[in-house]
Amino acid sequence: MPEADDYELLARYVRDHSEEAFATLVARHINLVYSAALRHAGNSHQAEEITQVVFLILARKAGNLSSETILSGWLYKTARLTAANYLRTEIRRQHREQEAHMQSLTHESKPGAWLQIAPALDAAMEHLNETDHNAVVLRFFEGRSFSEVGGALGTSEDTARKRINRAVEKLRKFFTKRGIVLSAVTIAGALSTGSVQAAPAGLAASITTAGLTKGAVVSGSTFALIKSTLKL
Repeated sequence: MPEADDYELLARYVRDHSEEAFATLVARHINLVYSAALRHAGNSHQAEEITQVVFLILARKAGNLSSETILSGWLYKTARLTAANYLRTEIRRQHREQEAHMQSLTHESKPGAWLQIAPALDAAMEHLNETDHNAVVLRFFEGRSFSEVGGALGTSEDTARKRINRAVEKLRKFFTKRGIVLSAVTIAGALSTGSVQAAPAGLAASITTAGLTKGAVVSGSTFALIKSTLKL
């Protein structure tokens, strides 16, 4: 039996308040969301809170998402927005320290391509248009084939390949302007191997419980972050 796609699971969650459907969505996408949050926060505890907020927002907004929504792209954008909001309001000093640390690694240890592009990746992604953004997320963050990317975007495999190549070239130019000189092939390889890390064990279960429990108790900072991110 074929696995349900994201929209089928969203529809089941909205219609039946299905715990299984929501849990499947969380399990399917939690590593992508957690990794984006971790890149911004540089702190696993803060990344966990941001990840929880993103999926609580999904629980609230699920009924507004159409069948044309690429959920992984939507979650990635929401994670970036939530993390940026978090940092702006709560951890500006920590963020500056993290960036300084990454710079020190660059100068001291000559890190590989991933460590070079990681501090600027999310800013670079923000400069892509929505279709290019979704294509990169599907191809490199989720490891989809060109055929699968084309299917998700409603194009052919060859068109998807060309779009992804152009999107990577845009990322390369963005990095070059910031002194990170790497080939498009190197950037693509770094995205494939470094952009997603495993979320902590147990985080998916706690998020699922919070998302399904009406009136679930969350911390004051989490509640405030949900409200301010929804406004954005």
